[in-house]
Amino acid sequence: MSVLFKYAIYIGLIFYSSPFHALEIIPENMEVKFPGMYISGSGQNADSNPANSQVYVVRFYVEGEPGKKIVVSLPSKQYLNHSRKSKRLRIRKFYFGCGLSKRGRAKIKGNGRSKLLCIGAKVKIGANHPAGLYTSTIPFEVNYK
Repeated sequence: MSVLFKYAIYIGLIFYSSPFHALEIIPENMEVKFPGMYISGSGQNADSNPANSQVYVVRFYVEGEPGKKIVVSLPSKQYLNHSRKSKRLRIRKFYFGCGLSKRGRAKIKGNGRSKLLCIGAKVKIGANHPAGLYTSTIPFEVNYK
């Protein structure tokens, strides 16, 4: 009879204990926009910083294992491409904000969801950048720390 009892406990652990919880990104806004008008060739900086406004930045939540720390990482040397010409703007800096630390770290709350997390960017518009629309997809990763 003791063999049956050990077997039942073992099966219970298999079904009810999960050492791995996947992270899920819950998007609120996945576009970075640079508010205002910029004059081509003037050498201006265009900023979309979460500290200034949450309207123009990427905003999302992360769901995962409650209490675990997470880190958001972005690839270096990212560009925005002109919609019609083969010109591009280099993203000079990424900004983390809202519930993310300046290093891109946060914690999953007890309800299994992070606070609102935000990412912004900064570009410099140089003399050789033609007027027009510049867009791109910027990948980012979220992992447990």
